[in-house]
This record gives sequence, C-alpha cells and structure tokens, in this order.
Amino acid sequence: KGDRIVFVSNRKGVFNLYQKAASGSGQDELLVPNGVSDYATQWSRDGRFIVYFEQDPKNKYDLWVLPAEGAAADRKPIPFLRTEFNELQGQLSPDSHWMAFTSDRSGRREVYVRPFPAGEGEWTISLAGGEQPRWRGDGKELFFEAADGKMTAVPVKAVAGAKPSFEAGTPMALFDAHMVHVIGFEYDVTADGKRFLVTTAGSGAASPPLTVVTNWQAGVKK
Repeated sequence: KGDRIVFVSNRKGVFNLYQKAASGSGQDELLVPNGVSDYATQWSRDGRFIVYFEQDPKNKYDLWVLPAEGAAADRKPIPFLRTEFNELQGQLSPDSHWMAFTSDRSGRREVYVRPFPAGEGEWTISLAGGEQPRWRGDGKELFFEAADGKMTAVPVKAVAGAKPSFEAGTPMALFDAHMVHVIGFEYDVTADGKRFLVTTAGSGAASPPLTVVTNWQAGVKK
C-alpha cells in the first residue's frame, strides 16, 4: 500500500506481521500477536485486506485475511481456509471477489480459486502441479509456476455474485522460471502481464540473481 508497508520479522522468536509507515517514521506495529508464525503474501488492491498464511501446529499452513482499515481494535484476523492440508500463497483478484491459492490436498501442490469472502465452488487452475499464483491486473489471467519449473499462464472468465461462476482456460507455458523453491513468492508480474521479475536459483556460493523477462510472447509457439 502506498503509505504503509507490511513486513515479516522473527524478532520475537516466530515470524510475525508488522506494519510501518512507508516514510520510515513512527514505530513498527505488530499486527497479529498470536504466538505462531505468519507470512504476508498480499495487500489487496483496494487496500482493505492483508492476505497471509499462518503456520498452525495442528493444521499446517492455513489462509487468513486481516482487515487493514478502521481502528486497530476492530481489525480482527478472519480465517479463509483451514484444513488438515497446507493452504498458502493466497492472492486476491484485483476486484477482491476471488482468492487464488496453493494447496497440497491432492498429494502435490496445485493452484485453486475460490470466491471471496465466501461462496460456493472451487476451481482447479493447474493441471499437473503448480504454486505461487499471481493475477494479471485486469483479473482475466492467472500466472503460476508449474511443477516442471515453467512460468505458466491461464486465461480466466469470472462472474461474481450470489451464484459465482468461474471458467479457467488451458494452461500455457511461457518460459523456464528456474525459481528458488520457498513457501512464499519468488516473482512478480506487471499489471499488463508482459514483464516478470524473478528470483532464480543460482549455483555455488553466490547469491541467486534477479532475472527480468521481457518480450516473452515472442518465444511462445502459437
């Protein structure tokens, strides 16, 4: 968000979410003092929600949403998805009507979409393994890293409302991402979906470099 930054720190022994003014002034504000580790993945485009996942000792990773507006006493964490499996890497669509996320309920990580904040239906986006979903700025395309390491794009058609409908097209490989495997995100994409900033896996003791991929459409076979 423009005037505030949310970050993660383990200064209290577990990873907690903190908020600070973007100017650097003022004190760090602890957002969720729950005694377990939390990992922020997104501040929604409308500024209303902070999406994060929590490392629950009983339920593994669970998806939560923290309201970002109003008085501090009223900003209570809201559980979005809690199961016996890992649910992580949540990403709200640009209009905040859909939540894309990663789950290993099938035995491997796959990307799914559900209505937000609630509603019927769940849609599988990846076909043979996937994680780290990101939305294009207009909400008409999802990106993720496939199990084979390729950055992948999926066109989507979404209609929110009392009876939400969601249609995902065929995943299309874009380029070899060679990303570092972590529990969070190791890439971002511009709003038009044409440029990617990727943390790639390096070799040896050197730190992995950042790779910017441009004009990737020219390498995609029509």
